[in-house]
Amino acid sequence: MPQVTEFPPFGTDGRAAIAAIVRVCRETPAAGEPARGFRARLKAARLWDAERPTVGATFFDVPASGTVVPSTFMRAVADAGDDDAVAATIIERLWACNPPMAAAILAAIDERPHGKDELGKLLGSAAYRGTQPSRPGLETWLQLALALGILRQVGIAVAPGPRRDLLAAHAEGFEVDEYLAEDAAAPATVAPVEGDDDDAVPTAVAGTPSTAVETSIPVAAAAPAGPGLPIALRHLASAALPPPLGRDRAVPPSAFMPTEGGAGVFDGDVLDETARRLQAWWKDAGAPAGGFAPEDFGLDPEAWVEGADELLYRVAVAAALVFRLEASRDSVIAAFRALDDAGVLADLYHGTVPETLPAQVDARALMLASLAARRCAEAPELAASLEREPGAAARFAVLERALGRGLFRIELLWIVDQLARLGVLRGDGLADLTTTPYRVVRDTLYRLGAIATPYAPDADALLAAARAARRLAGDAVPEELLAGFALAAGCRFDCPHRKACDFPCRERLE
Repeated sequence: MPQVTEFPPFGTDGRAAIAAIVRVCRETPAAGEPARGFRARLKAARLWDAERPTVGATFFDVPASGTVVPSTFMRAVADAGDDDAVAATIIERLWACNPPMAAAILAAIDERPHGKDELGKLLGSAAYRGTQPSRPGLETWLQLALALGILRQVGIAVAPGPRRDLLAAHAEGFEVDEYLAEDAAAPATVAPVEGDDDDAVPTAVAGTPSTAVETSIPVAAAAPAGPGLPIALRHLASAALPPPLGRDRAVPPSAFMPTEGGAGVFDGDVLDETARRLQAWWKDAGAPAGGFAPEDFGLDPEAWVEGADELLYRVAVAAALVFRLEASRDSVIAAFRALDDAGVLADLYHGTVPETLPAQVDARALMLASLAARRCAEAPELAASLEREPGAAARFAVLERALGRGLFRIELLWIVDQLARLGVLRGDGLADLTTTPYRVVRDTLYRLGAIATPYAPDADALLAAARAARRLAGDAVPEELLAGFALAAGCRFDCPHRKACDFPCRERLE
């Protein structure tokens, strides 16, 4: 793919920029729409620049005229189940847009923090082999990198951020000379004209060939089409769940009005009533079990006795594939087993180079396994440290210090759940940490008044969401119950059922 040096106007609010990208990806019809409609969508999301009419289409990897069908990148963002998956997908796209620039910036900030002027001079010097970006283009790239957590602000300079490793994973082994040798001329990007006929034959921008825009992300990396649920919950989309509404008398809003102007959580008695209703409905629903179990990855408790740290490493690899591979459930399991059958997992754990790489080994899966191996190697005796801690929260803190730091976040709770299912971790409070608080789970918890915000910027917020989910779900699998409830009830923000809903819900307070 040619080097992209101009980007949409993402603005200075990083959170709003990410939300705008997600909004465009999720709202663009899967069957496609005229380019005029897509331009209107970009304008509504404040990602349209009339002076540079093609940059939005280039970033989203779609044509700027004719019929716009969501690209592989857009489908991957739309199907991402939580904030981390969204960030990882956009980071992959940011790398694909301009590998030489991303690699040069990463190499520079790894040495020391750099100011934006310094980075501009670096990319304008003879030492930089790629195409020099404009200063506005560089500023926009840096702004998005800060929003994604690739970078962090240190005074007036930028330094590596918590998600630096996600970009570094692409930069490992990158050879700029090979890339530039293969770099082709820019594909056709047609400049749209306001009020033009999208069905008419477009006029190509001068200096560009008239070929179709190519997808820059391999098809194998795309998440399968689905309802926007994470992989472990997609079985719920096809389940015949009975409606949870209308089973009980409606709780009047006056009974669950939260304190502090609606910013806090609902009263304990209200949440207990919600838990009773949810658990009774879920028991009657008879929903099919789904998700992942340790046996899916060939893991058993005996391996903990024989080599606890290696088992923990394998669970970490499984977590990386489940959350980052962006594939179907069967494909995730197949990718793990291919790595295992080829001896790659054992080689990576012991720090040796695999002798052979069979064709069935997925390159992205290999990269994720390598990242997990490196992080586990930095935390020797991690399993023993977990066993020494008496409480569940303390164990999670040990795991977060070892495997967090930009690599794993929500995945840590999934890892705890798998270790608990294996029976190798026990103790008071562990059940609270066996919930994976995906974004759909946190959104539902927030609407039901169980947490004060759906956002989870740190480990404490994730733990609070996990505990709240366990409180409502009881002995059921919390993430399945809450996601299933949201699907069956049509539960969402700006809910159209708020007047007929009998559950205590923030939507009914609007």
